[in-house]
Order: sequence, then structure tokens, then C-alpha cells
Amino acid sequence: MIEKVVEMDEREKEILSKIDEKSTVKLLQKLIRTVTTNPPGEEIKLAKWVATFLKKSSLEVELLRFDKRRANVVARIKGSGKKPGLIFSAHFDTVPAGEIPWKFDPFAGVVHENKVYGRGAADMKGGMAAMLKAAQLLSEAEVEFKGDLILALTSGETSNCIGAKKLVEGGKINDAGAILISEPTGLNVFTAEKGALWIKAKTFGKTAHGSMPQHGENAIIKMAEFLSKLENFKFGTASHPLLGSPTLSVGTIKGGVNINVIPDSCEAELDIRLLPEQDPSDVLAQLKRLSKNEVNFEIIDFKKSVETDTTSPFVDICLKSVADVIGKKPEPMGVSYFTDGAIIANRLNIPMAIIGPADAEMSHQPNECVEIPKLIDAVKIYCLIALRTLR
Repeated sequence: MIEKVVEMDEREKEILSKIDEKSTVKLLQKLIRTVTTNPPGEEIKLAKWVATFLKKSSLEVELLRFDKRRANVVARIKGSGKKPGLIFSAHFDTVPAGEIPWKFDPFAGVVHENKVYGRGAADMKGGMAAMLKAAQLLSEAEVEFKGDLILALTSGETSNCIGAKKLVEGGKINDAGAILISEPTGLNVFTAEKGALWIKAKTFGKTAHGSMPQHGENAIIKMAEFLSKLENFKFGTASHPLLGSPTLSVGTIKGGVNINVIPDSCEAELDIRLLPEQDPSDVLAQLKRLSKNEVNFEIIDFKKSVETDTTSPFVDICLKSVADVIGKKPEPMGVSYFTDGAIIANRLNIPMAIIGPADAEMSHQPNECVEIPKLIDAVKIYCLIALRTLR
């Protein structure tokens, strides 16, 4: 795994030498302190602030509202047009802080033991802060790019990637030739992500008085019988070298109207993570067979998996840039979560790499945090990838 580090050229060294830890941490704290939990997804305040920040950094900026409370931001450092653009991708929204008490206020951005704590510190305001700082440095350095550096900052990623869909449908980023996503990876390089198939399962029964269950048909019991079968369910597909095996989890369940009424309906929502070769219609057929047609199924959402050739020139740039910063060249990896890459990389048919400063396991956890040294390393890595892709 250890490989000789490629020497940075003098221009790269000069730009990286200007990275300031204090201002980078302060930027991340601002992002964390602006609450953007989804639901409800009120990202507009932070989107406006980030748009202003990038305008002050001399980028061309568009604030793209698609709801009263929601907006995307697209910003560019313009190139000569001789090369396709490079997308820096991050999202504004976070999941809620949750019910488990935190060591610190989840929206205070507390610095403790060389880490920044807060909801979004890992997923993915840490990555966004590093990309914003990298863009600011590259703009101030007046680098002559042959292609545009495009910041595509979205709302609504944590649920249905609605912001990314709006960007692609509006043609705002369709001149790009590659996408770099700053979701948490611990500075590893992920080149593949599983697809996400979300399904609503529903059973039906017959109401009766709770004291006379023999006269009814309990839809919750029917659902329980089906869900118990899922514990040993096998997809029957080979393991993927980067992504492993597909997974299935039950995320929600609801049924019944009162304790003394036999329920005539029950719903459960299934979260299935698919491999590139799996077809959602085939998986749906497997579930129908498993339920013996006793359960109705409805696809809520489907995000196709992403897999970039690990030998592609863009992946090579990413691997070598990480090596130049951390001192060793990582191996390409895969990840089970989905990103905006499921929409953007697939629709534009461009290579994708995911590199973020926080550890992937920190996502959605109480006491979410990012290590400050890794945050600064991410800024360096993003600068190098942009310089080596676009010059």
C-alpha cells in the first residue's frame, strides 16, 4: 500500500502554504451553527451565506431557489474551456441531532481535543468547509485553469437528492468531466457506492373487536411473519470486490388505530442497498415470492449505484493527491451510503471519487466530529486534485 510520494511542483507548494487552520475551523463552525436539519430542510439561510462567501472570493455564483426554504448554489472559477469542468460536490442539509444527549451542544461547533464537534461536522459540513476554503485559495491564487472548477452545493441530499436532481435537470453543471464529493471517508478514496432501493411493504387484514380476534385478520401479525423471513433472506448475488454484499434493513413500521381494534393494515419501509449488477425489478420479484404474494410492495425511491473504473485518469489523480498529502497512496474502496453522485455521476456519465476528512462511521452519530488535522489535509487534497485535473 505504501508508495513513493510524488513531488509537488512549486506552484502547488505555494498555494498549499497559504492554508490557514484558524480561518478554516472558523468557517466550519459557521456552517455547523447555521442549522439545516432535514426534515424540515430549511437550507436557504446557509445557502445565501455561502453564496456571499464565494462571491467575496471572486467566484461566479448563482443562488438557485427551488422552494421558499431551499436552494442550491453553483459557483465557478472559470477556465479557458479547453478541458471539461471538475465538480466539487457537497450538501447543506444534515440529519437531526437525535434524542441521545451529546457531550456538547450539537449546533455550537465546539473545538475540543483538536476536533470540531457538531451535527454535520462529518456529514458533511466538514467536507463542505474544506471545499469552500480550497476554492477560495485557488481563486485568490488566480490559477489559469483549462476547465471550470464548479462548486455544486445542494439541498435535500439526506432524503431524496432533490437538489442534485434540480441541478442536472436545469443543465447547470452538465459541462463537467468529473465529480469529487466530500462525504466522510477518513481521507480514503471511494470510487463506488451502493444503490439505494426504498420500498414500502403493506399488509391487509380485517378489523374486529380486540376482545374477539378470531373474527378478524391481523395485518400486523401478517407483517411480522413477513419481516421475520427477511432475517435470513439472501439476494443470491455474488459479492462485489469494493462494495461487498447487498443489505436490507427495516426502517419504519406502523399499523393499527387503537389498542382494542384488530388492525386491518400495516406498513413497513425497507431500505435495500444494491450492487451495480442488481436490477430493482428483480429484487422486487424476489420479495413477492418470499411473501407468497401476501404483501403489497411499492417502490418509494431508487438511486442507482455508482462505480468508476479504478484505472481512470481522474481516480489516479485523486489517489496520488492523497498520497502527496498523507504520505501513502491508498487503495480504491467502496461505500454503502449514497451521495449526490448517484444522480450527478450517473446522469452525466462522468467518473466519481469520494474523499472527505471525517471518518465514515461518524455520520449521523451523536457527538459527531472531525479531526482538525484531517480537515486541513482535505483542503490540501482538494487543491491538488483541482490543479492536476484542470491545468
